[in-house]
Amino acid sequence: MIAPALTPRFIRLTCIFLVTAVLGGCGFHLKNGSGIPNELRNLTLISSKYSDLTRLIKQELRYNQINLVTPALASESSSESLTTETQTNDESTQIGEDSTQTKTTAMDPALLNSETPILRIMSESTGSRTVSLYSDATAAEYELSYVIKMEVRMPNQEPQYFTVALQRDQLNNSQEALARSREAELLRKELREAAAQQIVRTLSQVIIEPKKIGYDESDLNEAVQHTDIETN
Repeated sequence: MIAPALTPRFIRLTCIFLVTAVLGGCGFHLKNGSGIPNELRNLTLISSKYSDLTRLIKQELRYNQINLVTPALASESSSESLTTETQTNDESTQIGEDSTQTKTTAMDPALLNSETPILRIMSESTGSRTVSLYSDATAAEYELSYVIKMEVRMPNQEPQYFTVALQRDQLNNSQEALARSREAELLRKELREAAAQQIVRTLSQVIIEPKKIGYDESDLNEAVQHTDIETN
């Protein structure tokens, strides 16, 4: 008698568990569930203007209902980020050769006293290295790495720095160079998408210092005089 009564409830619980597992596995996340402080709901993004990563970060910020604020600077060129690229290997950066490429983004000094919080993507590094070899000493497997260094500046606070580091492995098939190159590009795209999501999630780790309450000297003198009058 007890088993038939529990069957519908058991089925419902099983269905809820399966749906939750599927949504979690596909990367689904609830909107506004990221725990980002309200102080960061208005944000200025400083990053390479023509960058896939910048586009993905903006997309994630908007998804989490964060308003992107454009800084009001004197010149149009000042509002654009200054991006430089450095490459540690002068040869080809195709997958199959140990290499690292870094993009560094500078920030206009006029933004240092901004009243709007600033998220700056300081540098974006991609690289690859050999992690295993075949018996003939040729590379059998590579590790693709993607490292983002970011800075968050809150008004009247010291800047806070964070690092997002991701890796993906790729097998080397010397007989299919074109397919290997295509796979490497897809892996880099996957890394950029994952990095953009991680960057926005990292905003929940930003420490918000309580505002310091200051007393103006004239207000203090007025309060003292008012106290003297009452005592008299």
